Amino acid sequence: MQEYIIKAVNDLVKKYNTRDPLKLADYLGIKIIPFPFRKIKGMVLEFMGRKLIGINSSLPREEQRVIVGHEIGHDQLSPAGLGYFFMVENTCIITGSEEYRANAFTAELLLGEERPRYGQTIEEFAAELGVPPELVKIKFLK
Repeated sequence: MQEYIIKAVNDLVKKYNTRDPLKLADYLGIKIIPFPFRKIKGMVLEFMGRKLIGINSSLPREEQRVIVGHEIGHDQLSPAGLGYFFMVENTCIITGSEEYRANAFTAELLLGEERPRYGQTIEEFAAELGVPPELVKIKFLK
């Protein structure tokens, strides 16, 4: 994983003493707006000087947590003023450097110093932490 992503996550965690994306959004002044989108899992945008994350309210809480982390990754790593949409058709791992960086940010944020136990599969480890297996792969296999 790229060092600047690890540093960005570690700086946030150190400053706010949490890895919880929902708490981080609050600390960063990003308003989370739940809405039952049809095809969008989440989006981040800046509107009239205010940062917003729209989250699909019909998704399970664990998935919402991952998506908020992903959108914070866009906010922290992407050019200012751009909005990003995470579509339902997409899996957690998407081609494109912006999406990869947001996923890597999320993997680092949610996994931190956690490590799988000897003999534990990626799927078991991911389920234990409530994250998609793709995030574990980004953190440990890339």
